[in-house]
Amino acid sequence: MITKETDYLIIGAGAMGMAFADELFTRDSKLQLTIVDRRARAGGHWVDAYPFVRLHQPAAFYGVNSLVLGNGTTDLSSKTEILDYYNLVMGKFEKSGRVAFLSEHEYKGDGQVVDVNNPDKVLTYKVNKRIVDATYMKVEVPSTHKPKYEVEDGVSLIPINELVDHHDKWDDFYVIGNGKTGMDAVLFLLDKGVPNDNIHWICPNQAWFFNRDDLQVGKVASVVLKQVSLLRKTKNVNDLFLKSEGKAGIDRLDNDVIPKKWRCATVSSPELEKLRDIKNIIKNGRVTKITTDKVILQQGSISYSGKSLFVDCSANALSREKKTPIFSTGKITLQSILFCQQVFSAAAIARMEMTNISDAKKNVISPVPHPEFKEDWPLTLAETVENLILLHRQFPLWMFRSRLNFMSHESIFNYFYYSIKAARLNPGLHKKAKRMHQASLEVSER
Repeated sequence: MITKETDYLIIGAGAMGMAFADELFTRDSKLQLTIVDRRARAGGHWVDAYPFVRLHQPAAFYGVNSLVLGNGTTDLSSKTEILDYYNLVMGKFEKSGRVAFLSEHEYKGDGQVVDVNNPDKVLTYKVNKRIVDATYMKVEVPSTHKPKYEVEDGVSLIPINELVDHHDKWDDFYVIGNGKTGMDAVLFLLDKGVPNDNIHWICPNQAWFFNRDDLQVGKVASVVLKQVSLLRKTKNVNDLFLKSEGKAGIDRLDNDVIPKKWRCATVSSPELEKLRDIKNIIKNGRVTKITTDKVILQQGSISYSGKSLFVDCSANALSREKKTPIFSTGKITLQSILFCQQVFSAAAIARMEMTNISDAKKNVISPVPHPEFKEDWPLTLAETVENLILLHRQFPLWMFRSRLNFMSHESIFNYFYYSIKAARLNPGLHKKAKRMHQASLEVSER
């Protein structure tokens, strides 16, 4: 057992852990940081993601504050580009001598860190300031999580990661999952020339999603405020989504179905056209079991034959975790404080940590769990607006300069215009959202 000392022990070298560390590293040249991750390199879930994955939002809003990702505008960086980027950031950290990166290590609690390749090697840390949990959000990808349904021996099932090696070896494909990962699998097969009729897409619950055309540099703030304005005017959740459709960045796959889910997934207009052309969409609920000749679903079953490959895309990439205090004695638990904006949230929490105020006052900034159902969106939106206003009160200049803040890419005129508009729309917004959320739950229970 070896004893070491550090100011901050950061558990997780993924997107949130790196954004948090970068803010501390940049703002205080005296701090000593230790970053622990069970993977061999920085990048978190990007290390385990499928080869053809790309960012779902502009690179302008992603990464760390101190270094631009890609060309820093609307490009959707690839997995390779993102991992190279985090490798560069970590290299800068380590070169300073102020940051230690313990790759292939796990945190076991009580300041103890264990080498995954040598469990007998235990490092015990005296943490002068805080332990930072950058793993609370629990991002899952198919390559590291087994499906929750049963699969008989003899069934050909792969995670989406392996699709690059199998797309030309099978007659029929069954894509399981209709989240962003499932959409990417379907689009990949289409782009590789797999005929539409040979793709079977199992969609347990259809979801609303963002049209990526509207989530671009210089557009996001306007779209968000349109949704806030509609939230104030509409009477129920369905009305909010239907009035947002096509006008405030919201779309759906099937115009004849009112989706139940809302996970912040993004799709461009050209991608949506391709997805709408898929003829074999299976809407009989979740898969419970796959046998050698049948797929058993929550609502019935379907038979299949021939040379069929099942592609698992069912991992929960953005799980809705229970709120927990961000700041507590000796600990920080990183969570989103803006809807589906993890990296900015982590950087903002680090900036909050650097302020000389009590934890009670810091915790005025409330976590905003990822939405899962459409009923979650009103509160998610209202809490996001509240947090943006509070952050601007705490450190307005930092907010204006933070590249991870989608508002910072607006012109100075629009920036202040949108800030003022948000402040005017905010009074009573949370109460309205709470009433709408409760009413929606009551309707769902009937």
